[in-house]
Amino acid sequence: MAISDILDLVSSDLIEVEKVLDEHVQSPIPLAYEISKYLLGSGGKRLRPSVLLLASGACGNVEGKKRIYSAASLELIHTASLLHDDVVDEATLRRGKTSSNMIWGNKPTVLVGDFMLARALNLMQSCGELELIDSVTEAASRLAEGQVLEVMNSQRMIDFTEEVCFGIIENKTASLIESCGRVGAILANVDADLKNKFSFYGFKLGVAFQLTDDALDYSGNESEFGKEIGHDLLEGKMTLPLYYSLQNADKNDRKRVKDFIENMDMGSGDMSFVFEIVKEYGGVQKTLEKAKDSVIEAKKAIESVPDNEYHKSLDLLAEYVVERNN
Repeated sequence: MAISDILDLVSSDLIEVEKVLDEHVQSPIPLAYEISKYLLGSGGKRLRPSVLLLASGACGNVEGKKRIYSAASLELIHTASLLHDDVVDEATLRRGKTSSNMIWGNKPTVLVGDFMLARALNLMQSCGELELIDSVTEAASRLAEGQVLEVMNSQRMIDFTEEVCFGIIENKTASLIESCGRVGAILANVDADLKNKFSFYGFKLGVAFQLTDDALDYSGNESEFGKEIGHDLLEGKMTLPLYYSLQNADKNDRKRVKDFIENMDMGSGDMSFVFEIVKEYGGVQKTLEKAKDSVIEAKKAIESVPDNEYHKSLDLLAEYVVERNN
């Protein structure tokens, strides 16, 4: 099923989210708006607003501006983090287009990321509920911690553990999607048990989403994926497809990969060799199995929630996350 079909229930709300995003990155400083719109206008799945809107609908809340403002706020936080990420990673592509840092430089890109974060918090504050602000600021803090953890460990890539890999995933990606599930439930004014269930749904969905991204980085098509294939490896990031492959590889193959990582010789032959190692030892397949396990947990978290069309869409969205190719 196409993502547009899954999100049909909230399609009109997502249009409103886009309008609010545009309104809240307007600035008397032309470059701030130009960079903001460049990334916001380059597509993106709008996964986070969709989770929030569907979760709120599954809890019986399908009206009100707070839903739209909260969804836009979380998307702005996510987008700001992408701008910062591209500078840290020296990325050249984002969503199939030249990354902002390559066009405008690092300094404007970082500062516009800060501008978007400020606008995001202003949007959330306008909703007037302390519980919403607490949830979003906690997620933003964990996201930043995940980025720091990734940078810390990139200097000793070969020593990465499965625990570190999951720590980065859970903080850098899953925390914000977890907040989307929770905020959707908060806006519906449900009890603490339901808030926790939708939080856990969002958390596990976020884990599955990132695991699938990591698998696609070794197996996807660059034109469809919208990012450079193998970019994580070039940036010194150990992700689970390579980690799992090295656990199964023989001594000689492990040594060859270790030598490559330590020397960071970026010749095409070396890159091809590492991709072959990942293919031979099943790292992509194991990572996708982990992603599917997370999807099962996400769906199970809300299985006791009264069934409605929004609930069904959340189940379908979870399945889509691991079946996509971009």
